[in-house]
Order: sequence, then structure tokens, then C-alpha cells
Amino acid sequence: MKTIEPEQMIATLQQLKEEQELILNQVDNAIALFDRCHHLVLFNRKLTEILGLSDDRLASKPHCNDVFAEVVAQGYWSQQQRQQIASALNRPDTENVSLYIEQANGICLEVYTTLTNDGGRLFTFRDVTGYQQSQARLNAELRRLTFLQGMTQRLQPASELREIGQFALSYLVATMGAAFGDVKVIIGQGREARASMLTNEISSQFIATYGVPAVAEIEALLNQGIPYGQGLLWQVVETGSPLFIDDYHSHPQAVPGFRHPGIGQLGIFPIPAANGNIIGVLTLESRSQQKLQDAPQQDMLLAACRTLGVAIERAQAEEHLRQINEDLERASQLKSEFLASMSHELRTPLNSILGFSDLLLRQIAGTLNPRQTNYTRVIEESGQHLLQLINDILDLSKIEAGKVELDLGPVYIPELCNQCLKMIQPRAEKKQIALSLELEYSLGQVSLDERRVRQILINLLSNAVKFTPNRGKIKLSGRLAYGSELAEEFRPDRSLVNLSTPYLCFEVADSGIGIPEDKWHLLFRPFQQIDASLTRKHEGTGLGLALTKRLAELHGGTVSLESVVNRGSTFRVWLPIADVPQELAAPVPMPAKQQPSSFLVGTHGDVNLAARDTKRILVVEDHAFNQALISDVLELEGYVVELIYDGSTMLEAMRSPYVLARSLPNLILMDIQLPGVDGFEIMRQLKAHPLWKSVPVIAMTAMAMAGDRDRCLAAGADGYISKPLDLDTVITTVRSFIQN
Repeated sequence: MKTIEPEQMIATLQQLKEEQELILNQVDNAIALFDRCHHLVLFNRKLTEILGLSDDRLASKPHCNDVFAEVVAQGYWSQQQRQQIASALNRPDTENVSLYIEQANGICLEVYTTLTNDGGRLFTFRDVTGYQQSQARLNAELRRLTFLQGMTQRLQPASELREIGQFALSYLVATMGAAFGDVKVIIGQGREARASMLTNEISSQFIATYGVPAVAEIEALLNQGIPYGQGLLWQVVETGSPLFIDDYHSHPQAVPGFRHPGIGQLGIFPIPAANGNIIGVLTLESRSQQKLQDAPQQDMLLAACRTLGVAIERAQAEEHLRQINEDLERASQLKSEFLASMSHELRTPLNSILGFSDLLLRQIAGTLNPRQTNYTRVIEESGQHLLQLINDILDLSKIEAGKVELDLGPVYIPELCNQCLKMIQPRAEKKQIALSLELEYSLGQVSLDERRVRQILINLLSNAVKFTPNRGKIKLSGRLAYGSELAEEFRPDRSLVNLSTPYLCFEVADSGIGIPEDKWHLLFRPFQQIDASLTRKHEGTGLGLALTKRLAELHGGTVSLESVVNRGSTFRVWLPIADVPQELAAPVPMPAKQQPSSFLVGTHGDVNLAARDTKRILVVEDHAFNQALISDVLELEGYVVELIYDGSTMLEAMRSPYVLARSLPNLILMDIQLPGVDGFEIMRQLKAHPLWKSVPVIAMTAMAMAGDRDRCLAAGADGYISKPLDLDTVITTVRSFIQN
């Protein structure tokens, strides 16, 4: 056996040691081997770099407690982290342990410990700082994208402005490490402007440090708003550039109420509108060592400000629109109230004019000579003309207010057209105008609002009679047509037309004076007439064609026109139909014509008031002429009429202890607009009275607007008659209640 000299052995061991160190130093991870007595027996250079200890110190085989204590003393580890490492070293029953440590110098370590065969511990320190930083950047980018997506998502469905501001602030306050932040909106112009707080966010750390009272004081100042010229934010509003203040508490231009020792670095960012005007500011207070102007979240701040600008502009536009809608609604309400009031004021005297002229023409009270009959007929016709004007104005206002709904039902077209011609025939005969009707054979039954379509046709026929000279011609036609034909017509609305849509086309053609083409644009406008001069030959208000157009549009249709001066005009109404032409071709039998209720002609003999079958009617009416008219009509029908002039007297009668069941009237005709107490209140008390509730009540009023009938019935009326009174309707309605 060859003998190895001691010097050679030492050299070999030294070489092995150097090779071992070379290998260990090539390893990326830091390595520390502790023996069973917890002394460091092996390490590499990476360990000295990570822990900040010298090679000589580690080569002296220090105890683990000394090593860890020196790392803590250098400020790399906390006592808690030292205890975690020591705990892993002292667990002999556990072979493998993994830990994560983030040192104070920013180095992040994953620590793995393995139990060796001789009871020692091998520590491997893996530097994952780069990975953690990449992960942090990735998380920050993810939060940034989530923030942008959240802002966009809240902007798309028109979320509340405050919700958008709160979402942006919550993110920015957390990301920037801010103690608080707020969003203010600029309200007003010039020196009258004020910065009003939209929303604010205060961190829990600030509240814990300075207390709830300090926070409440700051929020109270924010809620008051900041007047123009106070504070630094107005510099941002005027310049449009961000402003950064390192020590807001000591700044001479700081708002006095905000000079709090907890407020340090402050950034004020402009919120621009689409046109570049500054309409708000975003304020952030930062506790980070990095200055706000150097923060990497600048794009987030700009994105938040741009989005807030869009949201604020939209909210302001919506508020402006809401205010306009409120004003329009108020104006519409005032117009409706005015029309209702004027309708009542006009219908009340008109009721007397039409009622008494009707009574005179019936010659019940005595015979009229021909001249008196003619005068009376002129009075009645003038009154009917005035009533028609009132109805046209009310109809047009209700349509424009969207308060008219169609009552669709099956309408037999030939019968409707014949009825309209018969209604217009007396006026046409006075001018010796020839009327004719031409209908396509396939026209039968169509689903329409019969009353409204009749109104359309009467308006067009009346205009034709008015503007057609003596011995002229007027023809009413009806046929099936399609949108392709309508598209070539002159229409005031210029709306798009579906060429395949089937239409029911009514046409009124006359041989009248015609309309110059440069005047066509004036037609179908309310209160517009072709000849508006003081010397015009034709009367009217200019409502007929406007109402015709609106009624056609209610059906989803339109109107069209063609005219030649001195040759005549043709007006067409196009109403879309859902039925196929084959169904239109099936005729339906004409309904039997209903005979109007007959009025009792002649004079009544004396009425025996004591007779048991005599019916008593109580009329509550304050207008003297209406009292006289209603009394005459009812007394001629054989009823006993009793009158009460105002609401207060009616209430006194109801409360009288002398009224017994056998003395109650058989029927009450109740006016609504009464002095003292209105008819609504009286009817409510009547229906609540144990004795009077059995007496039927008919509301008899000039309130003829949409919903008035329902209001009367809801107040307790059993029936409803509108003024001007139609005497046949009054008699029929009264008779039905008396007989029942």
C-alpha cells in the first residue's frame, strides 16, 4: 500500500474544498448547511450577498442564532421572520419545510429546508425578486385593465354619476396609497361658479389616526362647496393643467378648513368636457414616498378624468333635458287647464243658445212665423259652428298631448262614406254642388276608429264645399292602394314609406279654387290658412286639415295633396290596413239604422203634484239660463222639477232633519262647478249619507276633457251628460234612470 504524505493529504483536501466552493458558487440559490448542533458548516457566496454577511464571519461556523440575529440587526429581517426560520430549524420531526420571506431591502426569498442524515438542516434560499416584481406588474396591469373596463361598463348603461365617481375614487385612493380623494363638479359660470362635491373617499387609516370628528369637519366643508377664487383648484379650472402641492397644510392659498396636519402631498387633476372646458376636478392626497407627478398610474388618472368628464356632461345634459321636460309638462298642464276652463266658460252660454233655439224650433211654447223660424235656425247653426270649433281645438290639443287612444272596431266602408255625404249634403245643396261617391268594389269591412275616420272625411268634405264655387263638383272615393303609390305623393311629413304596405286610401276631389304650390307647405299646420288677410272670403280657424293629419297619424297613416289653381284640389288620406284584400272584399250586412229618440210634441196639461206616480227631479245648477232650459224640458216630460242654486244650500238640505225617505227626489241632476262647494264633494257626501245614497245622481257639466267622465263616476255619479246639452240625450238618460 502506498503511503500518502500529510502534506499531500492537506493539498488534496484543499483542492477538494476549492472545487466544492467553486461548485457551490455556481449555484443560483443561496445555500446554508447547519449541523445537528445548529452551527453553520457550509455556505456559498450567494448566501453572503443575500444576507449581507461577510465570508469570514460565516466561515467561523457561527451558531444559527448569531447568524439570524446579525441579519435582523442589519434590518433585513423582522423578529417575526427570524422566529419563522428558527422554528423550521428546530423541527426535527419534519423533513421538508418551505417559507416565503420578503426582506426590507426588497429582496424576496423562497426558503426550503431539508433534514440531513446526521440530523442537521440544509437551507436553500431562492431569490424570486424578479418573479415577484413581474407578478406585481402583471397584477397592476390587470387591475388597470379591470379599472378601465369597469369605468367603461358603468358609462355604457348610463350609470349614476355618483356611482362612476365612487368607483374611480376607490381604485385611485387604494392604488396611490392616498389618505383621501374627492371629485368636485363645477356649477355655474364666471365668478358665480362653485365647486360642488360629487363624492369622496377617506381611508380607514386616516380616520383611525385623526378621528371621526376631523373627518366629519372635512366632509362638512366639502358638502358646502368651494366658492370661486377660494383654494388652488380654480387655478386648475382656468389653466386646464394638473397642480401638485408637496405640503398643502402650509400652502398660503390652501382653503383654511382643509389645513389639516394629516394632509400632505396633494394632486389636483382637471376633468375636461368634450370641448376642452374644465367641468370638474379630481383631488388626491398621497402618502407614498413617490411624488404624484412621478407615479406610474398617470394613465389611470387621465382615463378616470376623461371618463368622469363624459359622465358629468351626460348627467348635466340629462338634468337639462329633465328640466325642459318638466317645463314642457307644466306648459302642457297649464294649456290643458286653460282649455278645460275655456271649454267650460264657452259651453255654458252655448248650452243656453243651442238649448233654447232647439226649444223654439220645436214650437212647443207657441208657433213661430217663417221669419222667426229662420232667425232661430241661424242662431242654432251659428251655435253649432262655434261648438264644432271648440271641439276641434280640444281634439287637437288632446292628440298633441298624447291623450287620445283609438277605439278600433269593424267599420263597413260603403255605409260610412254614405253617412258622411248625407251629413254634408245640405251645405252642398245650398251652393248647388254635385256630390258623388266612387268606391272600389272590394271594399268591405275594415278595422278602424269609426268616429275618428268619420271626423277626417267630414273635415275634408267640409273644406271642399267651402272652397268650391257654385255648381261645382265634389267626389269622395275609396280604394285599396300600396306604399309604392304613396311614395310619389306630396306629403307634409316626408316620412319613409314601405312600398309593399297595403293602405285604405280615401280621396276627396273638388273643382274648387285650388292652392298655389308655393303655399302647400302652410297646409296641415294648426291655425294656418292660405289666405290670412283681413279681406279673405272664406271663414275658418285653420284647424280642420291639421286635425285630419293628426288623426291619420294616430292610425299610423298620413295625408297627401295635389292641387292646380282654378282647377281644384285632391286630398288623400292613407290608412294602413293589416287585412289582405280578399278579406276586405267580403261585404257585411248594413246594420239597421237606429231611430233617434222622439221628443214629446205638444203641451202638457196640469200636472197633479200629489199623484203618486209623479216623479220629482232635483236640479243643482247655478246658471239661470241652464235652470230655465232644464226645467222646461223636464216639465214638458211630466216631471216635477225642484231647483237648488249652489253647493252650500245642497249640503244644508242633505243635513236637514226634516227630510224623510218619502220626500227624497227620484233623481238628482248635478252640475259640477258650483259656488261654495263643488259637485264632486257633494256627490261624495251623497253616496256616504245613509238616507240620500239611494238617490241616483247624473253629473251634468261642461267639463268635457279626457278623464272628466271617469272623475265624475269615481266621485259617485251614476250617469254623465256633457254640456252643451243634447235634449234627446237628456230625456233618454233621465227616463232610463226614472224607469229603473
